[in-house]
Amino acid sequence: MAQLYNVVLVLHILLAIVAFGGLAMISAYNSRALRGTAGRATTLLETSVDVSKVAHGAMYLIAPLGIVLISLSEGAHDFAAVWVSISFVVWFAMIGVAHALGLKHLKAAAARAAEVDPSTNLADDPQALASMKQVGTGDAIGQLLLVAALALMIWQPGA
Repeated sequence: MAQLYNVVLVLHILLAIVAFGGLAMISAYNSRALRGTAGRATTLLETSVDVSKVAHGAMYLIAPLGIVLISLSEGAHDFAAVWVSISFVVWFAMIGVAHALGLKHLKAAAARAAEVDPSTNLADDPQALASMKQVGTGDAIGQLLLVAALALMIWQPGA
């Protein structure tokens, strides 16, 4: 049972790296997209949408694997623990932010970049800029939620 627990733990951590590493890289792509023309930004933003989909897929699996980990922990962890309950709330918040502020507005910015004159500076387009500001807000909130999730996993308050 300990070996299975370790395998699931590795998968849980690996998916967290894919999810949050991917989302962190999107911030770099988006920053670069805003410093260039719409023509150049289109490719970066389309790449951000693709990376976001992979990151979200990984994010969806993190909590279910956490459930499996608790089940396999042979009593070391308990679903009634405060840190576990708060972790689920944080996970749901991450998913909500990623979709409401991240992916939705990222797709809108990519579409806008594709429809404006390719030589237009993307940051000069009010519609694209408004979408990118929403994405940036989502990135910031998501990073704060990640820190909260990591703190919960490491210190396990109430355990």
